[in-house]
Amino acid sequence: MKTMLIATAAVAVAALGVQGAAAQSLTQPEVYGSLGAGKTSNNKTDADLESLNGRLGAKLTPHFGVEGELALGTKSDVTQSGKYKLTNRKAAYAVGYLPVSPSFDLIGRVGVSDTKLKNHANTPNVEDGQAFDYGVGAQYHFNNAYSVRGDYTRSEFKEGHGDADNVAVSVVRKF
Repeated sequence: MKTMLIATAAVAVAALGVQGAAAQSLTQPEVYGSLGAGKTSNNKTDADLESLNGRLGAKLTPHFGVEGELALGTKSDVTQSGKYKLTNRKAAYAVGYLPVSPSFDLIGRVGVSDTKLKNHANTPNVEDGQAFDYGVGAQYHFNNAYSVRGDYTRSEFKEGHGDADNVAVSVVRKF
């Protein structure tokens, strides 16, 4: 986990250096929060898990930001290997923005996450643990304060715990 955090920090520092001359000031970042729903599919359990996602982030330049995410499970799924429910997932990301128009951005993000999965059958938890995450998305701005965002994130878990795909839709509020 420490190695992934260091790598993510290095990417963030490099992006900040490139964006240092941008019009938006690091001393006055655009702070935002979002609430949304997500669906996660794990290739080891075949479980489709649903969650409520909250994010808090800061767009430091027009093309770079950081965000933290917390997901809480809302529905369990029964598969051949057991009954699973996402307890929580905590994550930190470096986020890149590509403005396509004044009201539409493409998004890329890379980071790390820590997932807790409850297995009701008391067999080993195959999705528990730390992962390297990466993904893409898009954001449409309704006005200066509200946006809607959709994204896809891939989690590659350590120690053979499988991979997971997460799709999320959220409403974003700029503060």
